[in-house]
Amino acid sequence: MRKLTSLFNRYYRTAFGIICLMLVFVYSKRHGYMLFHTLVELFSIVIAFAVFIVAWNSRKMQDNKYLHVVGISYLFIGALDLLHTLSYNGMNIIPLPGYPANQFWVATRGMEAVIFLGGFLMIGRKRKINTELLFLLYFVVSSLIAASILVWKVFPVCFVPGAGQTLFKVISEYIIILLLLVSLFLLYRRRANFDRKTYQLLSGSIIVAILSECCFATYTSNYGQLNEWGHYGKLISFFLIYKANVKMAFDMPMASIFRELKASETEYKTLAENLPDLIMRFDGNLDCIYINQDISKLPQFADSDVQALSKRIWNELKQALLVRKNITGELEVAMQDIRHYYSFQIIPEIFDNTAEIRLLVIFRDITIVRKEKLHLSRLLDTLPQQVWTARADGKIDYVNGVIIRDFALDPDSPFGIGWQHYVHPDDLQECTRVWMLSLENGSEYQVQFRLKMADGQYLWHLGRAVPILENGEVILWIGSNTNIDLQKKGQEQRDEFISIASHELKTPLTSIKAFNQLLARTNDLERAKSYLQKVDTATTKLESLINDLLDVSKINAGKLQFNKSIFNLNELLKECCGNLQLSVTTHRIIFNEAEHINIYADRFRIEQVIDNLLSNAVKYSPHADVVNVTFKVEQESIIIAVEDHGIGIDSRELEKLFDRYYRSDNAAERFGGLGLGLFISSEIIKAHQGTFWIESELGVGTTVYIRIPFNETAVIKGSVAKGLNYSNEYLTISCNDQQEWMEVNWTGHQHFKSVQNGGLQMIELLKSSGLKKVLNDNREVLGNWSEASDWAGKVWFPMMIEAGLQDFAWIFSPSIFAQLAAQKSFDVSDGKANVRFFYDIEEAKRWLMEPTKVKLSTL
Repeated sequence: MRKLTSLFNRYYRTAFGIICLMLVFVYSKRHGYMLFHTLVELFSIVIAFAVFIVAWNSRKMQDNKYLHVVGISYLFIGALDLLHTLSYNGMNIIPLPGYPANQFWVATRGMEAVIFLGGFLMIGRKRKINTELLFLLYFVVSSLIAASILVWKVFPVCFVPGAGQTLFKVISEYIIILLLLVSLFLLYRRRANFDRKTYQLLSGSIIVAILSECCFATYTSNYGQLNEWGHYGKLISFFLIYKANVKMAFDMPMASIFRELKASETEYKTLAENLPDLIMRFDGNLDCIYINQDISKLPQFADSDVQALSKRIWNELKQALLVRKNITGELEVAMQDIRHYYSFQIIPEIFDNTAEIRLLVIFRDITIVRKEKLHLSRLLDTLPQQVWTARADGKIDYVNGVIIRDFALDPDSPFGIGWQHYVHPDDLQECTRVWMLSLENGSEYQVQFRLKMADGQYLWHLGRAVPILENGEVILWIGSNTNIDLQKKGQEQRDEFISIASHELKTPLTSIKAFNQLLARTNDLERAKSYLQKVDTATTKLESLINDLLDVSKINAGKLQFNKSIFNLNELLKECCGNLQLSVTTHRIIFNEAEHINIYADRFRIEQVIDNLLSNAVKYSPHADVVNVTFKVEQESIIIAVEDHGIGIDSRELEKLFDRYYRSDNAAERFGGLGLGLFISSEIIKAHQGTFWIESELGVGTTVYIRIPFNETAVIKGSVAKGLNYSNEYLTISCNDQQEWMEVNWTGHQHFKSVQNGGLQMIELLKSSGLKKVLNDNREVLGNWSEASDWAGKVWFPMMIEAGLQDFAWIFSPSIFAQLAAQKSFDVSDGKANVRFFYDIEEAKRWLMEPTKVKLSTL
């Protein structure tokens, strides 16, 4: 029954309506043909206007070229049909001679047939039709038709009383029929552009119009049967056109819109459900109304649900609902020992003209990004430079670990009081000006300034930053501060050295020139001999200065050559002391000779070192008269000592004495020289795998030591390992279970091999014992082991921490150079070891026994 009802609704309601209208018109014909004709034409006109209204108001809803061309024309077709009705004989509304109604009929039907044909020809055209221009065209054509009949009276006669239709009228009707047949053919060819029902309605309309025109082509009277049937055909044709236009203008677009909406909804739903991101929607009450994935099937949310997840972002949801702006944040999700990180964005969905609001929440897994960022951060922490980033406005948002350590910042809040606080006051104005200029212009930033380190010392740095651009706009600054303090001070020292060297070289040259002039003027032989002796002395001094400069140049280029051989050390020392004694009358050079020792070294270079040390000892002890030279054999090495009783050296300057161009402030102004002697000597000793150190006291004197090993490849002797204990000639390790710490006693002169071997033994025993504390005793360490300090800081300390080290008490050696090596080891480490330095062993033990300790390093 429902199916029959549906069929009736779809196909028979139209026919039923037409039949009812025809019955009305048949009934009206009984009351006169004039009434019948008027009613039929008025209904046709109303339908024509309705077709226009439908086409005009739906022109922006769809792009059907046929509807544009044909539908809009029915306003003017209806208007011409209205003139046809009003000019019909007997109406007496437009009194004109002849039969103008027949003329309007032929003209209107011809215009309609041409438009039908044009409409189908327009189907498939890509260019959009200008409906306003089309409207104007129809207006002009219909106006010309009306004027040709009513005003100019030039339109051909179509009907003659008593004779019937003219030849023009009959031929015109057959031409109209032909045009309609072509239109029907074109409709069939382009049927794919219409749905089935629309195609049937248009076909029916054209066929009925053809039949109607056949009636009008063959009738003989304006009141005959064929004329009546022709009007019925016109009425039906118009009605079918109206139905087809309504179908195309509203039913199809609306169905298409809803189909597209449904397809879009399905498409977006499918897309959302296949996205890796988690998407949720909340209504105005913050109830979740949609989620694209089953949260229980996600491993990282296995212990959670939608409600629990909503509560974790509850505050952000309320804020987004209140301010109606996008809110972003991050969420950490833990699954056993694995952590996942999600970024989320809350997007308010605000509907026009309504207070209703919904919230769209998108969760994105950023675990990989976070790990990559962490890896990048750790990579930047390994760089020796200070690295930082800043936002487009210049506000710093990231600093690497070097900056944290250099300025002793809080890692959780490193930006605190601002970077300007750490810039030297004299450099602040200039570096701020350059930074502001870079921010304004988006240009590269580069400046040199002094930065205040954690210990309060200002060090020179080269600051550079480059902008990162996106679409021509700065989105990020990446910068670095490189420590150039050594280079800066080295440049200052070089500038000072050039000045000193110029003076020092000029002095003997001036003497040589002056005494040569005196020689040229004197005839006294004794005076000439004296002048020649002075010239020789000045020449020797000049030669020494030039040789020092050449040696430094060779050292810088790595081309200082060594010719090693076996020679007797006693003979060399005796020779050096004797040669100096011949030229010195103010001091006694005392050589305390010991057993005869043969060593393998470069005799010339070792002689150069001894001569330099003896010359310095005489030069810097003007008020003393003795210089002592001794040597001894210890731990497979020769240790030579040169002692004076002169002015002494400040302990703060001891290590710097071996730097090139450096001269002690205590002696620079009182004694000449280039400040290269000790630097050259130390490089020579290093080339022999030896070490160099000084012990001095202001006003008391100085002793300079050099150690030269017998063998360049050191061998550790006397190694004994027993349980959790170990010993060799350089150290003893024991595990004190009662105190819960490891005790390490270092002995004698250490070198790279002994430090490395002892350090590795400590790591193994620390792992085996499970202890966390170390009592590191250096009180019996002698001399200098700085060649191993970098390895101890960068390699050994991290390995000790990995082995379980927590607290490290380091008791200093009495040797200043051993203390400096110990401090340097900690300085070059990553600072993660809890190390403290002591002079007293009992104080160190008390510190280790404390339950909690402060992480610091103090002398």
